[in-house]
Amino acid sequence: MKLNNRMRYPHPVLSEYSSDYVSSEFKCEFEQNVTKGGELRLVSHLKLTNLMLGHLVSTQSAATGYFVVCRRTYFNVLQEAPLGDSEKFFDLSQLFGSVVIRPVIWTLKPLERFASPLFDKEFGSSVSVAKGAIIALGPEFRFSVDQKKYKPFDSIFELSENSAVPPGMIEIDPDQDRIAISAEGGTYKSLADMRNVVAARPILLNAVYMPAVMDVISRLQNGKGGSLESRRWYRVFKAKCDDLAINPTDQNQSPLSLAQKLLREPLKKTIAVVEKL
Repeated sequence: MKLNNRMRYPHPVLSEYSSDYVSSEFKCEFEQNVTKGGELRLVSHLKLTNLMLGHLVSTQSAATGYFVVCRRTYFNVLQEAPLGDSEKFFDLSQLFGSVVIRPVIWTLKPLERFASPLFDKEFGSSVSVAKGAIIALGPEFRFSVDQKKYKPFDSIFELSENSAVPPGMIEIDPDQDRIAISAEGGTYKSLADMRNVVAARPILLNAVYMPAVMDVISRLQNGKGGSLESRRWYRVFKAKCDDLAINPTDQNQSPLSLAQKLLREPLKKTIAVVEKL
């Protein structure tokens, strides 16, 4: 796929980047996640407001779908997907780095005397469109694939016992292969027990992991994170930041705000647990 927003065609193409149609939209949204089986799951939401193009799709004169392209692994697939909501699965091992999704509608047969009052006047009264030609182009979507970002956030932490830490408190040492969270014996045992109770995990998220993430972000923002980038946990941390378009070294952002984004609003999870009690 070598499509860009500046390309022009000898026939009208419905796109937000062209004025070939005086009105109508090809609206597209995507969600992605990784299944327990290690597949990439893409959920597409495709909506077409042009009745003529919709008729071509419903009569199988045209098809809807999207390109999935990963240049780093030479993966380039045109995936057919219906209008509305649908899910498709892809082999995650064939993807790494930046992945581009480009929604398209293309012809399944030649179109003779293709005409619409919504065409720009430059196309005349009608045009001919060849089989396999693009007749609608959606916006480009990008995301990154790194197996590390799909690891649970708590996998980068290690809870340890340290008698020098005051009771009821924790200390953070990120200059290890895993971020060390240490506590004295009694506190350590309570935290370890809480990890095994599903209802208590949101409390740990707010009381332990969020302060730890804030501490790490603060170090990175203050220029004290140079040695941290070589640690094994950093790649997981950075992949999760990249996935959410977060720059952890941005001094204009508060560590509290960034930590809440990275942990996906942990307070909401705690409130949800309490409301069920």
